[in-house]
Amino acid sequence: MYNIETLAKLTGLTRRTIRYYIQKGLLDPPEGGGRGSYYTDSHVEQVKKIKTLSEQGVLLIKMKEVMEGNTPSEEKDDFKDLAITRWERCHLAPEVDLVYGPGIFSLEDLSEIRQFMIELMNRRKQ
Repeated sequence: MYNIETLAKLTGLTRRTIRYYIQKGLLDPPEGGGRGSYYTDSHVEQVKKIKTLSEQGVLLIKMKEVMEGNTPSEEKDDFKDLAITRWERCHLAPEVDLVYGPGIFSLEDLSEIRQFMIELMNRRKQ
């Protein structure tokens, strides 16, 4: 049994992302209620599946269908748009990541964006 903080550490997600996935119906709500609620190994496995699908470019709007076991049929090609461009991710500052399509930014661009974000975060602290 895990609390939300432990689940976040185990899966590499934030608590906010976990709550968002629950809200969207991708992740089962915790067991129990209130402050005594807890997560299980089943939740960890669900998060792993969500992360795998996300890395494959599956849209959140389609991810729930896939998570519920709906798979592409040979007669119907409803899932042909599931695999989209693989996204790149760059950590810019504490709690700030940039997600972008491949080839959009050069390393120099990313360096400039990172510097801007660090300056912006520092201004907010003042």
